Amino acid sequence: MAPGSPLFSVTDPLQLDPEWTCGVPLLAFEEALEQSVFRSGLTRSDWLKRLAHQLHRPRLLPLLWLLPKGWKLAPADLPQRVQSLGGLVERELLTPALLGAVADGLPHLLPEESGAIGRWRGAPEVNLPTSLEQLLRLDPGLSDPAEANGDSADAGHLSGGLIWHNIGLNHEQSAGERQRNALTARVLNRLSANGLGGVPWQIDGASSCRSWFEQLQQSGWMLRAQLRASVASFGLGASLPKSGQPTPGWSQVPLALPIRTGLLGDDGQEIQSLLPHSCLELEWRKGEDLLRLQYYQGTEGLCGWEALNDLHRPWQNDRDNGTIRYFGEPFEGERLLDVMDLCELVALIHNQESEDDGLWLGGYGALGFCIDSSAVLQQALDGRCDLFPCLLGGIWRERLLHRARRLQQQLNPQHEFQQRALQRYCQAITALPHDGFCFGETRRDAQRRLKACQPQSSPFRLAQQALLL
Repeated sequence: MAPGSPLFSVTDPLQLDPEWTCGVPLLAFEEALEQSVFRSGLTRSDWLKRLAHQLHRPRLLPLLWLLPKGWKLAPADLPQRVQSLGGLVERELLTPALLGAVADGLPHLLPEESGAIGRWRGAPEVNLPTSLEQLLRLDPGLSDPAEANGDSADAGHLSGGLIWHNIGLNHEQSAGERQRNALTARVLNRLSANGLGGVPWQIDGASSCRSWFEQLQQSGWMLRAQLRASVASFGLGASLPKSGQPTPGWSQVPLALPIRTGLLGDDGQEIQSLLPHSCLELEWRKGEDLLRLQYYQGTEGLCGWEALNDLHRPWQNDRDNGTIRYFGEPFEGERLLDVMDLCELVALIHNQESEDDGLWLGGYGALGFCIDSSAVLQQALDGRCDLFPCLLGGIWRERLLHRARRLQQQLNPQHEFQQRALQRYCQAITALPHDGFCFGETRRDAQRRLKACQPQSSPFRLAQQALLL
């Protein structure tokens, strides 16, 4: 297709900058595919058929999206349950308009699914710590068997040595610290779920995140939260053993989810970019203790808190080299308490809406993606939005606003913090942009937001180009 054609697109959207370094050897995805098939002696079509047989594993489903042209899986070769999805991405990259339409249509296409409230509140038979002392008692020095023997773990071997896992990388925290992060996330979700009514659950005598955090701040804990974005891969990684080297090692294969933005660049071509993952990062520090959590609408099936236990991929999520884009100033002190009020309220409204409508994955997509949940927080707290694409659809905004208004009638007028959070939420849902179709002034703002949420440093050429818009 000629470069002047309106349908011209980047041939390799995951192309890497060879001059970008991060301390581990990187190999471009398409080159890794070529090398693995070449080593295996298989034809490309036979290799793809082998891959299709592995797509029953949910964590490999992003491959339908990110496989480059020439490597796409034909729908007929896929398991029946993902053939429709394969058809959508077989010929071209997804757009915000298509993503928004899919998100809006999923509740009508998939069977009803309940459980968002249960996942958010947690099983009643599970005993949670009722004091910070009990929470911190979990030994942070616990070893991780998977880390100790990572190279022999079941990493999804495919022909030629390509493995759908990042062999040779580590987490920033120990297994015990990560377990403590996960337990802390469950505690915050359970405190937030007190908004459902009934006998309130407590920790250290506190029955809300605000009241507990006030205690923690007074006892010397440094608590801070900040909105962030980085290149998304839905946790999927890949690596390939290095050949011809005196010592064995692994080349890491950076993965990302490329999209057509629906925005026209100054050169008359449609801008392509990489889909971001976004969340509110929450960090607790005191002495040697460090806890890290994240808040977002996620594929885990709820809106709420999760542990921030990502594998350290220096090309994607390093806090010091610019691959994570942080927005604004950190939330600390009283502003952090306002954030916690808002997070509790958003989780209550979204999880109830998901539960009552039986939404797939706790409303993921229909009630927004992770990008949307961060955009709601930024719009509510700072009166601005720096994220792209925002895809929370109109009919779902109306449903969320109806639920918020019903909740307002139930709230005690004396609870000024809850009333303020609710007002901010309604204003944010109303003002938040939608990037399904952008034209004129909305296109210019969308392009500003696209640039604003790019990593300031990245090996991906597309991310580097987006910074120059």
